[in-house]
Amino acid sequence: MGCGVWVVRGAYSSIVSDCWPRTFEPNPYLLGGELMNAVILAAGTGSRLRPLTIDQPKACVTVDGVPILEHQIRAYDAAGFESISVVTGYMPAKIRELCDRLSEELPVDIGLIHNEAFANTDNMYSLYCAREEIAGEPFVLSNGDVVFEPEVVDRLAELDDHSAVAVDADQYDPEAMKITVDEQGAVDGISKEFDAEAAAATSIDLYRFSAATSAKLFDRIVRRIEIDQEYTAWTELALDELVGTASHDVRPVDISGANWVEIDDQADLLAADHTFSSLGGLHSKEAVFFDLDGTIYLDETPVDGAVELVEELRAAGVDVYFLSNNSSRWKPTYADRLSSLGIAADPDDVILSTDGVIDYLQTNEVESSYVVGTEAMRGAVAEAGIEPQASDPETVVVGFDSELTYEKVAAATLAIRGGAEFVLAHGDTVCPTEAGLIPDCGSIGALVETASGRSPTQIFGKPNERMIDHVIEREGYAPSEVVIVGDRLSTDIELADRLGCGSVSVLSGETTRRDIETADQTPSLVVASVDDLSGDETVGTPSMTDPGEI
Repeated sequence: MGCGVWVVRGAYSSIVSDCWPRTFEPNPYLLGGELMNAVILAAGTGSRLRPLTIDQPKACVTVDGVPILEHQIRAYDAAGFESISVVTGYMPAKIRELCDRLSEELPVDIGLIHNEAFANTDNMYSLYCAREEIAGEPFVLSNGDVVFEPEVVDRLAELDDHSAVAVDADQYDPEAMKITVDEQGAVDGISKEFDAEAAAATSIDLYRFSAATSAKLFDRIVRRIEIDQEYTAWTELALDELVGTASHDVRPVDISGANWVEIDDQADLLAADHTFSSLGGLHSKEAVFFDLDGTIYLDETPVDGAVELVEELRAAGVDVYFLSNNSSRWKPTYADRLSSLGIAADPDDVILSTDGVIDYLQTNEVESSYVVGTEAMRGAVAEAGIEPQASDPETVVVGFDSELTYEKVAAATLAIRGGAEFVLAHGDTVCPTEAGLIPDCGSIGALVETASGRSPTQIFGKPNERMIDHVIEREGYAPSEVVIVGDRLSTDIELADRLGCGSVSVLSGETTRRDIETADQTPSLVVASVDDLSGDETVGTPSMTDPGEI
């Protein structure tokens, strides 16, 4: 088993020797908090977060679009730390890439220490790998799966006379480390096993060690690793042994009221997404635009909480609209459908991709078209004064046609080959249903495109800004006061990005949480469903139920 060290200074990296001291003496020049170092343990595989960690380490999973590790590094930098040592293990190149980028942006020095035995060890061994860097020196230690506000680090950095465990006295988590304290208020135990009655507070896995306590802690860690060969032990085991002695200076620092989330599994990640969202309050916005399929309902079933959320927003004075790329029905049908589900809606509240198609045809004074679409879509085009089944059309419009026939495809193909313009109502390739994903407009359009040899000249619907920018302009909404809620990154969230407004990505439709990790779009908030947005005047209370494959 071995440990290697990389030191990151912008683009410069060097390998440092594997030579380590066996005893540790406090450095007198580092007392009093004149120089503070941080160590972040980020070697684990994050197996409970799979599939998100199949192709990236847990510390690189994002919260509010920012990797967990970056949240920590920026918090340490803001508190004035001079150096940070990150212990890597699983997929170290990903962490090194992140640290290279941050080293170019921030003044703090970032060193990488590699735990080559990460697959068969736990965090005590990872800290053991950092002993040459910080043993006998004051430092702050954090596990690489916690997101916390910079204020939390500030409270620890302000100390200059004792060691500390950052704790939240307002929470009790059965799976987290808890502390007990003696009559003088010093920590005298740390363990996951303390029950609610015995525990004084929950540790957030953030520790401050004085030089003297650092030396004592590493003496115990070295003994356990090199003599007892306890490769799979937790650092807290050595710390628990240390605080059980009479001569230590470890005290609790209560950070109650500051935001923090330890991320072990997918439910924790949703809680972190909620806690650290940049969105702000949904109920205080001017307008919220909801996608329908996969967001408000699935087939004929409303998503839990959808009815209540719309009622709450309207009661708060928020204008509510409903968006759909689905061109198979017309506005009155959608309004009636929403009303039947318990959501009062007028046709004017509904905005469809067909609106953009009709506006385009009218603007270009098109009088004849051939519509590959349902009778409802053809009827909407006819109401606008445009022939929807012309034998020699100026345009061919392809929509989501749940009544599709071979004859329609053949007629559209021949018309396009004969010179008609080809336009597509929207580009969605699949439509979410209770049974699963089924072919949508984009798939039908691909069939026509292949047969005709022509690509559409216009694609309407989301994420085309014309879907809703006319409403924003008409009502005078500021983009910062508008939120789009939807289940698709490439349409709903992309539309929000193009308009410069807030966005909520729900995981009740097409998008999975893993998709968000690799997407070009960054939603302002990620929730399991709209149910998580109901009952709160900020952004909603996160669901702690199993969100499925997120």
